[in-house]
Amino acid sequence: MAQTRKNRILPLILVLVCAAVMLRSAFTGLEIDEEYALSLGYRLVSGDRLFYDMWEPHQLSSLPAAALLAMFIGITGGTTGVLVFFRLVVLACKAGMSCVFYREFRRDLGKPAALLAALVLFAFVPKWFLGPDYTGQQFHWTLAAFLCLHHYVTRGCKQLWLVPLGAVCACFGYLAFPQSAAAFAVLWIGMLILGKRYGEPKHRGAWVLLGSCAVCGVAFLVYALSGVEFSISLLLSRLTLILHDPQYNFTTAQRMALLAGQALTVARSLLWPLLASAAVCAALYLIKKQPVTVGRLLNLWAAFATVQCLLRAVKDGSLDERQFVPVVMLAGAWAFWRGRGRPGNAELFWLGYLPGLAAYAMILRSTLLGLAPTFMYLTWPAVCGMLALVNHADGGDNAAKSRRAEGVLCLAAMLAFLLVCRVWCVQTTGWKSADITDTPLVRITTGPAKGIYADAKAADMQECLYEGLAPYAGQPILQAIGEQHGLGFLMADGTLDVAQASVISGTDSDPRFEQYYTDVPGKTPRVILYDDAEVRDMAEFHSWIEADFNIVDRYTVTHGSASLQVLLVG
Repeated sequence: MAQTRKNRILPLILVLVCAAVMLRSAFTGLEIDEEYALSLGYRLVSGDRLFYDMWEPHQLSSLPAAALLAMFIGITGGTTGVLVFFRLVVLACKAGMSCVFYREFRRDLGKPAALLAALVLFAFVPKWFLGPDYTGQQFHWTLAAFLCLHHYVTRGCKQLWLVPLGAVCACFGYLAFPQSAAAFAVLWIGMLILGKRYGEPKHRGAWVLLGSCAVCGVAFLVYALSGVEFSISLLLSRLTLILHDPQYNFTTAQRMALLAGQALTVARSLLWPLLASAAVCAALYLIKKQPVTVGRLLNLWAAFATVQCLLRAVKDGSLDERQFVPVVMLAGAWAFWRGRGRPGNAELFWLGYLPGLAAYAMILRSTLLGLAPTFMYLTWPAVCGMLALVNHADGGDNAAKSRRAEGVLCLAAMLAFLLVCRVWCVQTTGWKSADITDTPLVRITTGPAKGIYADAKAADMQECLYEGLAPYAGQPILQAIGEQHGLGFLMADGTLDVAQASVISGTDSDPRFEQYYTDVPGKTPRVILYDDAEVRDMAEFHSWIEADFNIVDRYTVTHGSASLQVLLVG
């Protein structure tokens, strides 16, 4: 009786701890990529059109954010506090998907492993913040599509409505991060193979998936064409312009050479966990006569690597310690190989693991991130690999029990890493190392980020933006700033008009910014902002602004450490 009560209480405590940590995350930290996601949605809500007015490279991820933002403005009449709303909505969606995931897998994995995996997915967001940026959307839509298709296949291919629902979720993921569409080919082949295995008539699941995605593609194409007056030539010219971003002007060979140079550093960082794993395997062999296996070596390596990243994250206050993920993924690959033919593994492999790797391969080629930060995109296939490891379908012999214990250990280490980092580290703009001991959090009291506790610099800037833009409701604004403050466009209760090519950071000296005012003549700014503390690559663009716009007045607005120049255009 006491043991039964303990078995019920411990999981409940773990769930409550995770819920508390994630709820805290909804009210703490602020990073410009999250602001960027909201400002993309705001552009659509304020009347801007895809590809015509909007020249951002990630604009296809703006649709869900726009829908949420339109609902919030419709209910409240403004944008004050909208960031907290977004985070809570995403948190609720994550909680719902984690519950569905647990119910889906508790039979095959056992309740402890299913719960740990569900909580890992609940606590994980690629860039840590809960706002709906393109990376977070790609992960969450992928998970939603997987749950739909997995349930359809494993329950006898009877609930066909789950396939088009999964297709819609997958398409939203592909829109959020178009490179991840490489996963579709693998996913479709997987549906063919699994349909045949389950005796599905005429591979209807695969064909419904293909047809549903095709319908989604046509619907989006019609929507995109409506924004450019159904001119295919204009759409193609805009796509060429947007894709010709100087930041991404590198070849595949150049990108691979850069990553290869970083791979050695990553490999060195994983040497000590590998040695620790080998030492434990040797000790188990010498003391308990347990055989040394490749699987055990990889599983313990994954667990030790995760713990090492956790310790380094606490020591450095860094949220970029992700080097353990490829090791977990490698351990999962071995689990799939050793467990081929085991019931339940094929579904995980074809619907989760392999599509995740296909998406990662394309993302790795196109992203600006260094090698180690890209490992966040491997988390989903890594979790799928751990699910294969803890699969209960291989009976109850000692070897199987050991494998499951090692898989549970890896999942527990991943969950500990996610929770400790969320509590200890403070997310700041630029991903600078910061933790709760050296970075006090300040509550933002006005504007879209009202109610968020952020580092003093970020909080001061939000207050400064609010004060600087409050008098200019309804005016078109231009942020001539190296690190864009996306929530600045949502100030004045969502009445401002975005009068610039892109709201992403880092492209402000891009010559396309100047071209924008020729190609879109109705977008002339009346208010221009300079950030006195952020002048990266701004000299050329500022000179062009001073020469081409009639500046009739300028003054400075300060709040704490933040200082903005406000320029008025006549």
